[in-house]
Amino acid sequence: MHQPDVLLVVKEALSESPYFYHVEADFHARVPVVICKERKSGLICKVSAGNENAFQTTSYLSALANMERLLLPLVLGLRHWAQICEIDRPEEGGLPPYVFALMVIFYLQKRKEPLLPTYLNQGVCVFFFFLHFFWEMN
Repeated sequence: MHQPDVLLVVKEALSESPYFYHVEADFHARVPVVICKERKSGLICKVSAGNENAFQTTSYLSALANMERLLLPLVLGLRHWAQICEIDRPEEGGLPPYVFALMVIFYLQKRKEPLLPTYLNQGVCVFFFFLHFFWEMN
């Protein structure tokens, strides 16, 4: 199945889901995406297909979220605050959602008693590269 076909299936599935609304596709973007909003939080979600960088970023964030249960609620809270302040719109000069995740990760790494290891710490590195290796094998 080719990238546009995958995104059309994703768009249809998200359109039928009770968890998302305002489902749209932007096939003319640099990286074609399906864009929607999560019903409970109102946060924007972008789904792409065949984007290796996005996969690696998501894998890294997932590994960190599995290590520290506070990461996800803090990121969602910061993103919600940014939405209220209208500074979460990169197309209007604001910051992309990934930046808010990075801010929270940096904070959790740099506390007096860090809750997350740095990227080069063996625990995250080994797990992250294992995920990448596993993905490449399949």
